[in-house]
Amino acid sequence: MKTLHTDHTLEYEHLGPFVVHVWLKKKHMPWERYAARPVRKGVHWIKPMELPEREHTQFVACTRKINYWVAVCFMIGASLFSVPGFLPERLSSIYNVVYFCGSIFFTTAAYLQLIESINKDITNPDLFQTQYCHWIRAAWRPRSLGYCSSLVQFSGTVCFNVNCFDALVLSEPLAMDIGIWTPGMAGSVCFLVSCLFAWMEIARDAAIIRFKSVAWWIVWVNIAGSVAFQISSAVAFYRVATGEQVAPVLAMVTLTFGGVCFFIGAFLLRVEDMLDAKKLEGAMADATV
Repeated sequence: MKTLHTDHTLEYEHLGPFVVHVWLKKKHMPWERYAARPVRKGVHWIKPMELPEREHTQFVACTRKINYWVAVCFMIGASLFSVPGFLPERLSSIYNVVYFCGSIFFTTAAYLQLIESINKDITNPDLFQTQYCHWIRAAWRPRSLGYCSSLVQFSGTVCFNVNCFDALVLSEPLAMDIGIWTPGMAGSVCFLVSCLFAWMEIARDAAIIRFKSVAWWIVWVNIAGSVAFQISSAVAFYRVATGEQVAPVLAMVTLTFGGVCFFIGAFLLRVEDMLDAKKLEGAMADATV
């Protein structure tokens, strides 16, 4: 339990070492329960319900802006990882350039999502006292599943940056195994671990219904994409004797499938953001009645 002010008290619900829900008690008011993901996405907040209209408008605009760019950058990056799978083989010389461009968009989106997880973290008591968007660019939030998921995902995208850049410059089989295959495998593992944290974040949220909630689909589509990326990375190993990949067709098919999954997940982020914005605006309208 943590007391914010004389009229504000917080209590946390844990899943192992992680905080998944927080209860807020205001003076003369009933306890209010907040889940990690909705708070992180900006649909559930405390201060906006008490802000004047102008400050509330600024808050909503600030929250939605980062959500928008996370989704857009992920969609662009995922598209670029998918496109080569549909191009004719005569254009194979540009595949690695397209992948590298896609990895830059992935990393940009992952960093924005990391920033979001830092600033909208229910394990940080200051969150429940903040009236404006003071974006912190770096912090340590080990009790937040959203933060852990975003941090590991960002690390994975950096691995893919290395993987895709090395694919442009390396040509020797052993060097390609070290510079391309190894960071590709590491990045894929990071994506799987990130998905595990994301699943843990929503697993105990009663508001998220299997097969019906957008957040549920986002997590599981991304799990499918991460599994596909892992398979693609594993079979993209180069034989030192011949310089050929173990299973190039399977690597391409699963990479393309993973990119499509990530595109769908990013598109659903936009859907979730628009639905959440309506909920927040509806709550504000009810609060002013």
